Amino acid sequence: MRTLVIIIVLALVIMIARRLLARPQTPVKRKSISEHMVQCANCGIYIPEQEALQRAERYYCSQAHLDEDLHE
Repeated sequence: MRTLVIIIVLALVIMIARRLLARPQTPVKRKSISEHMVQCANCGIYIPEQEALQRAERYYCSQAHLDEDLHE
C-alpha cells in the first residue's frame, strides 16, 4: 500500500514538472518601429521626439533647458 502511494505521488510530481517546463516562454518584445530623434536646442543631446518638450519649432530634453531658453 505504501509503495502505491509513493508511485502516485511521484507520478503527480512528474506531471506537474512537465507542465511547468512545457509552458511557452513569453518573448521579450522589442520596439520594431524606430523612433524619430530630435536635438535639444540648449545642450545638443538627441532624445526621442515622444520624450522631448517642444516650444515653437524647438525641442528640449528637460523643463530646465526649456526655461533657460525662455530667459535668454
